[in-house]
Amino acid sequence: LLWSCDFNAVRGEDSFVRAQWAGRPLLWHIYEQADNAHLEKLEAFLTLYKEGLPVSAQIALVDLWRAWNTGEAVADSWKQLLHSWPEQCKHAEHWCLQRASQADLAEALVLFYLNWL
Repeated sequence: LLWSCDFNAVRGEDSFVRAQWAGRPLLWHIYEQADNAHLEKLEAFLTLYKEGLPVSAQIALVDLWRAWNTGEAVADSWKQLLHSWPEQCKHAEHWCLQRASQADLAEALVLFYLNWL
């Protein structure tokens, strides 16, 4: 289903990973944790994910994700994101392809072992 949508709003880690693999713009509603630890995770991901986007598209993305995850109004942030929609779409696909080109865990362990010998 995620692959057939133009935009994916997901909740939870498993859905979040699947939404990234779909290569579509996404919005993650992270599970709330004590002491707002979830917001640290969110910011850590956004720091990585926004790289490569034009500055205005980065701001739109981050503002929407922060608003969505802190209970703030999202209408203005959503409108700003739509202004950078082509960039958001291209970036989501690029992000997916970058992840797919990396070695998986088993392959990385084999390479580590071979290089260690």
